[in-house]
Amino acid sequence: MAEPKTISELIDAFGGPSEFAKVIDKNPSTASEMKRTGSIRVHYWPAIVAAARERGIKGVTMESLAWMNIEERVSQ
Repeated sequence: MAEPKTISELIDAFGGPSEFAKVIDKNPSTASEMKRTGSIRVHYWPAIVAAARERGIKGVTMESLAWMNIEERVSQ
């Protein structure tokens, strides 16, 4: 899989909202809302980076998460 470039691609790389919800320790509806809005709050980022590393999802860093969040806001 290519490196995720958007929040939607990132969540899909984890296997979708249900699997992503486990990473951030929230329910799937929260993950679905993050995917819909293209925004993930900063306090989830360390867990996401660590989980991506464990799962071999390339290119997920604090910096890439910042860019994903910025790009979504710019494109709206």
